[in-house]
Amino acid sequence: MARNQIDRLNEVGRMISSFNSIFDLGLLLEKILTSARVLTKCEAGTIYLLRGRKLIFAQSQNDYLDRIIDDPTELPFFNRNIEVDRTTLAGYVALERESLTINDTSSIDPEAPYQHYTGFDNESSYICQAIMTLPLATLGTEPLGVLQLINPLGEEGLLTCFSDEDEQILNFYCGFAALALEKSMTMSSAVTHNVEIISSQDPQETLAHARRVAALATAIYERWSLMKGVKEEERLHTLNLLPLAAMLHDVGKIYVPKSLLTKPARLDQSERAIMEGHVLGGGRMYATPFTPLDELTLKVIMDHHERWDGQGYPGWVDIATGKPLPDKTGPDGRIIGKQGEEISIYGRVVAVADVYDALSSRKVYKEAFDQVLAIQIMEQESGHHFDPEVIEAFSAVKSVLNKIKNQYPDPPSADGG
Repeated sequence: MARNQIDRLNEVGRMISSFNSIFDLGLLLEKILTSARVLTKCEAGTIYLLRGRKLIFAQSQNDYLDRIIDDPTELPFFNRNIEVDRTTLAGYVALERESLTINDTSSIDPEAPYQHYTGFDNESSYICQAIMTLPLATLGTEPLGVLQLINPLGEEGLLTCFSDEDEQILNFYCGFAALALEKSMTMSSAVTHNVEIISSQDPQETLAHARRVAALATAIYERWSLMKGVKEEERLHTLNLLPLAAMLHDVGKIYVPKSLLTKPARLDQSERAIMEGHVLGGGRMYATPFTPLDELTLKVIMDHHERWDGQGYPGWVDIATGKPLPDKTGPDGRIIGKQGEEISIYGRVVAVADVYDALSSRKVYKEAFDQVLAIQIMEQESGHHFDPEVIEAFSAVKSVLNKIKNQYPDPPSADGG
């Protein structure tokens, strides 16, 4: 075996070992695609995930288009999917479960059992000339998806061809990547099902809302962690777990009567107390954490309704009993709220993401606020409801707000709204 091939296999091994600690599906997909592009020096690539008879664009990277397009939602394949059939290379590979390398898409015989779909090329003015397409599957199983690598670059950034070694290395790589994907998808599915159970109780606590909060919280934390100089290992650890934990921020609403969750009017004092009890309800579900994800989820649940100024809830309480912790009551006997940095950074970040999404989304008791007004309200609450530094990070990532909203739209309401 040539020395270069041994070095590349060692690199694959290092990449694969790093996948095992990634639980968040989005982060894992990004890592798999980025690493595959590094292995093949490709300008672009896509990961499709298989959903029934369709392949959805789950992750896409293109260095060329990134230089000329500011808004990712303008990309022709944003929120799109393709059929699993032989009209596309990805569809063909999903059907045949075998890799396929084409070094000149313009030379494909019209009678070949597969074809290159040029629609996206035409829409973006980007030519996919050399394409390697591989199934993401473990031995003997149905593919979870398809990895596509586009336009390998050689010396001085000039377009070159894929080699036989490239295909061998990437087939090996994709088998292990599929194992990591299977684990991550299983965990994501469990979290999704929990959120769907909440949605059956509270129509406003939709899966789309949970995903928007998770995506925005992750973007905010990433910016905040860079601002604060958080160590890379800690930063990546949190970015791995926070998206899943944030989705479960209101899991305790399963214990709140549906009549309160769907009431189209302001709650009275007793109803408000019952509603606020969802925090302790969720906290008790994670009161004995078994994993780092459980620990972070518990902090998100317990802290995301606390306020920077100490006026939030549930405050310093025993999770099991709901009673105040020793020396944590005010002169009037009321529980003291956590304030400032007593609140975990995870709760402070999810609080901003959750309130912004509530303001900018339609609820049973209100219409969606205009985005400009919603942002203005958030920034006015800096130092009161919210951590000023977290609001600073929120303001710095405003460019992703429309992308997140478009990526995770609410389902149509019963009245067509």
